[in-house]
Amino acid sequence: MSDLFALYSKIHIASPALAADYLISQGARWKPGPSATNNAYKLLKELADTGQLTRHTGYFSLPGCKSDWKNPHVRLLSEALVNILKTYPQSVAHREIHVPQIGVRADSIILIKNQNMGLCIVLELLVTETNPEHKIHTWEGWEGSLEYLSRLFGVKIPSFSIITAKGGEDVCEKLLSISS
Repeated sequence: MSDLFALYSKIHIASPALAADYLISQGARWKPGPSATNNAYKLLKELADTGQLTRHTGYFSLPGCKSDWKNPHVRLLSEALVNILKTYPQSVAHREIHVPQIGVRADSIILIKNQNMGLCIVLELLVTETNPEHKIHTWEGWEGSLEYLSRLFGVKIPSFSIITAKGGEDVCEKLLSISS
């Protein structure tokens, strides 16, 4: 159950089916499908019963999370983060983080860890964005970005990449293209 709480600590909100998908990728011996979703639901319910998660109709979230699973942007961001964490489980993700120094809210800022290496990315999903170039140019032009990211993750960040993805695009494929 600690794996499940650790997942929600990074992504904040997800359905039992998405949680089951993650747990299967991390070694849960469940057959994908309704049975796995039911197994994940039982574990999530236990976390909700102890106050570690909040139970909603069709999904669970961290207490205080104001996102609504019905929002397509919320679902797509959770799915993108789960896909990254399935591939790179040691990664650190900050979801929907407000950066007051530049007046933007990043969908997610992630330090992807793979063995002894790391890659810092700012992830922006283009679901309802009307001017994504503004956020990109703001990040690229901010002289204090590396210092901010280094403080956020507690390690020196020498560079970062910005990944934008539309609904349905594979974020992990985009990661591979910038890390090769």
